[in-house]
Amino acid sequence: MSSEQDSKARATAVVDLLKSAFSGRVITPDKTSEYETQRDYPWYVQTCWAPAAAYIQPSSAQEVAEILAVIVKTGSKFAIRTGGHNPNSGFSSVDGAGIVIDLRQLNSLSLDKEKGALHVGAGSSWGDVYSYLEDNGLSAIGGRDTLVGLAGFLLGGGLPAFPNIHGTGADGVRGLEVVLADSSIITANVQDNKELYRALKGGGSNFGIVTKFDLAVHPLIKVQSTINLYNPSDYPNIIRATVKVQEAMEADPKIGLFTNFNAGFVAVGMLYADSPDEKPKVFDPFFDLTSLITAVAPTTNGTLLSLAKAMAHSTEPQKRKIGTVTTKVSYDLYLGVYEAWLDVTNKLSKNITLHFTVQPVSKAGAQAGEAQGGNTMGVEKVAQCYSNDAAASQAINTMTQRVEKLAREKDLYLDFLAMNFANSSQDVLRSYGAANVRKLQETAAKYDPNGVFQKLQNDGFLLRKTSKE
Repeated sequence: MSSEQDSKARATAVVDLLKSAFSGRVITPDKTSEYETQRDYPWYVQTCWAPAAAYIQPSSAQEVAEILAVIVKTGSKFAIRTGGHNPNSGFSSVDGAGIVIDLRQLNSLSLDKEKGALHVGAGSSWGDVYSYLEDNGLSAIGGRDTLVGLAGFLLGGGLPAFPNIHGTGADGVRGLEVVLADSSIITANVQDNKELYRALKGGGSNFGIVTKFDLAVHPLIKVQSTINLYNPSDYPNIIRATVKVQEAMEADPKIGLFTNFNAGFVAVGMLYADSPDEKPKVFDPFFDLTSLITAVAPTTNGTLLSLAKAMAHSTEPQKRKIGTVTTKVSYDLYLGVYEAWLDVTNKLSKNITLHFTVQPVSKAGAQAGEAQGGNTMGVEKVAQCYSNDAAASQAINTMTQRVEKLAREKDLYLDFLAMNFANSSQDVLRSYGAANVRKLQETAAKYDPNGVFQKLQNDGFLLRKTSKE
């Protein structure tokens, strides 16, 4: 029997056993309409529309444990899915050789005001979380799009709109409920299974299936936001303004910013974690530009929920690819990145759109994370920028390589790669540093000694890839 035949035989076996245990709840290709809906669910990202042998939606951690036991018994491939927002093919999808465990029914929400924590199911979206908390006058640090799933964002580190106030999304995790490879259900926090707790804060899906999170909550975070479009011909001044605002972040953690370069416009999000009577003067370098095309989202006082709605991505079905590079702050570097992007863009066919985004994080952002128990990502305590590119594979690879080369030449390169923005070919875990990789490997060996999440999980930023080198 060939490897492909063996994989399909195992998939058939797992589907048959799951149908017996979860009658009527296993969605297979013969259920045409339901199956197509499940297959095509991931954020309208066609790169992830793979025809799995089956889809199943557990409604409790115990059901997750039962499903995982069947997978281990049959040796079938599997993928875990929540929001399906990551466009890397195979990360939350699998072909006919495996099944997809869709966690979206794990969407419970309950508040422990005494402990200042939100208990939330891993299948919830950030739109669900923000809405629930706002009704209680509270906020949590999370995604910048209402459709983004909770689990993928947090396990990947999670860059929020205001990383300099309370750190990354992962830094706000106070505890997790995890189904291990042996189907035991445990909790991980600063007291219990603390090495697993730390590993899961940015370490991805290498250790178990997280079914619930305990998140730190804060008094309702008010937000003033403006999203302007500028003429890209004014890129030197736009970049200069970006650097000025990024430098100001070191003194004011309430500042948030993104600068997104496209072929026909540059979108700039000027965000402030408060509702001042007047626009913060820190954004004057942008408001003083004469290259304004339009205010696509005029200055508005709102909350994290309203901001996430304003920043929501298009849901038009497309093929998407991403890549990331982290650098220090530099006008000359950003100028070089723009010129590299322009060169790559001019060589693309008209049906491919390549854009890149400057996403700043201040030294305070890294310090805020450490103050809350730290994480496994090894983020340096310096002002930095996550450059996120999106387009076709070759263009992404070319762009990220050129940005890295420019940054290294100017001694402005930082090793860290943001998991949520990384391409599948990028070695995210190794970018966390050798010491952190060792800790991750030791944690995996302890909690998954048979390597179930390395051998049977279809794809992802997995330790098995790092171990090969």
